[in-house]
Amino acid sequence: MHIPNRLLRVVYAESQNVLIASDVRGRIHKFDLALNLLQSSPAVTYDRPVNSLCLSDKYVFTKDRAGAIGKWDLATLQPLDFYDEVMICDRRDLFEDEEPSPSPNRGIAYLNGKVYTNNGYTQIVVLDAETFEVIDIRTSPSPTFFDCICVGNPELHALSDVEGKLYIGNLETNEFPVQAQVDTNVVHGVVYDARHDRFWTTQDGGLGEDKLVRTGVTTIEKDGTGFQEYKISHEDNEFIQFDQDCRNLFVGGFNGKIFIFDNETKEFRLKRVIGPLDFQIIHAAIVSEDQIYALLQTGDLIQLDRRGVEVNRALFHNRCVWILEPHPDDESLLYAGTDEGVHLIRYGPGRFDTVHLEQLEKHVHGFGITKDVKPLPDGSYVGISRSGIAFQAERDGTIRWYRQVLGVPRGVALSAEYDRCMVATDEGTVWEFCTEDGSVLDRIPVGSPVYACAYALDGRRIVTADQHQMVHVYPPDSHERLGSIQFTLRLKRMMRGSAGEIYVTGGDGMVELDLENYAIKKQFVKYLTNTKENGVYCEGHMYVGGYGYQVGTYRYEDGEMVDLQEYLPDFSKAFAARVPEDGIPILLVGGRSGYINAYRIYDGIPFKVREYYIR
Repeated sequence: MHIPNRLLRVVYAESQNVLIASDVRGRIHKFDLALNLLQSSPAVTYDRPVNSLCLSDKYVFTKDRAGAIGKWDLATLQPLDFYDEVMICDRRDLFEDEEPSPSPNRGIAYLNGKVYTNNGYTQIVVLDAETFEVIDIRTSPSPTFFDCICVGNPELHALSDVEGKLYIGNLETNEFPVQAQVDTNVVHGVVYDARHDRFWTTQDGGLGEDKLVRTGVTTIEKDGTGFQEYKISHEDNEFIQFDQDCRNLFVGGFNGKIFIFDNETKEFRLKRVIGPLDFQIIHAAIVSEDQIYALLQTGDLIQLDRRGVEVNRALFHNRCVWILEPHPDDESLLYAGTDEGVHLIRYGPGRFDTVHLEQLEKHVHGFGITKDVKPLPDGSYVGISRSGIAFQAERDGTIRWYRQVLGVPRGVALSAEYDRCMVATDEGTVWEFCTEDGSVLDRIPVGSPVYACAYALDGRRIVTADQHQMVHVYPPDSHERLGSIQFTLRLKRMMRGSAGEIYVTGGDGMVELDLENYAIKKQFVKYLTNTKENGVYCEGHMYVGGYGYQVGTYRYEDGEMVDLQEYLPDFSKAFAARVPEDGIPILLVGGRSGYINAYRIYDGIPFKVREYYIR
């Protein structure tokens, strides 16, 4: 059977020798170890993404991104009991009319007949696993959410939060005398090392000068001493697990690789690297050194052996709309970068104030995931793929030229004259090509991962840099920096507006840059959770979204949020908007799972009309 929706977490159920996984629609699934789908749960009212997942011998326990806590039968996957996210709280410690905050945190654990997890207010909820009655709702030692609750040591537990802090103590007494800063961002995983009586953690952000440049794993003694780091990536590290006797440690993340450490001695000993796989790894289940089950952000679940050879793959058709770029002379024609290549889509007003959407063509070039594409006036386009390719294709998809670059290409930009294009890479070099023949015009050595780039109308070249979270501006013909703008979190994308405005997105929201004074001009971020990926301006309003399954509407003039659409089908990644001939603006929002939501806009507020899926 095919998996119906994108998976988010996977764990090994030893009592049944199966894998249990959760998905973006609030359901759970059971696989045998050959990745045959055996069962799927029925749909329930709580149909939101499930990031928190743990097991007992009889039950599956979940928490969705809104904070609803659920219980399912492990044998049948039948739903048994759920607590609503709004009411499962101790209101004595909350603000008046406080509402739960959506969060993708993963912290949940089963221990001695009880379930422990955060609610949507960051309090710790304790439930009786058998009756599912509330035992306690406590104040958390952390001011924010826990992303991991490690109970591998029955007497001493370790909790990690989304701000890089580790808490070591006892979950049952809620006492955590040892606290340590092990990262500057989310610590997705903590494991107890029974062989050496210590804890290991992942890093997402890195510490000090390594912030957003070099990340890895850490070890720390039970009393908080002996902290050590080992760097393996510049991106998020999403999972960490031991095999059964703690002889081998497995860790992986957004660089698509699995790092296997020999834990025979206390020193870091990296013995093998698997990958890179097709895309970013978001979770994994380790049954043995020869049975590795890696879950990719695409939704693909893959079984690997100890050498990294693919043994089995679950049946799933991954789709994603990465970008929606209008043709420079025909804004109703969109070029969509997708997991397969480039889709051409026409949109406009439909009858009775609906929205017309039509997929015209699909170009599959063989380069894999096409994360960014920019069309030229003649209908051709430049694009980048995760496989390291920058290319240009004709209007019908015929490839004009392609070039291999170092690292993973993260963004592509076209000059105002369409004669040059830049490609940003996480290797730290920005490449500049002639669009006519693909010849290399320049290489800008930025020196740290670069996720985005853009040309100003006057030809200045604008690039991001992960080191110190900077935007740097270069002249058209040299590497001398004209100015820089500093941010606090990683920057993800950059785009040029219709009047030449330059916007950048990331953890700090969607930001318009002042390139005369090298400063932030406007910032749109309030109430959006997680990384802000993309956005678009239309008729006095900014529409912004990202990894929070949200679309926020802000007045451009003062940055005030006037509307928030939540619980989209999946991450929002692609935005387009225009005012058609009937005068009612149209907003399109596309994202992972291959959807394009179509809205008509009235007084700045988007009203959903249609949910379309690419073919």
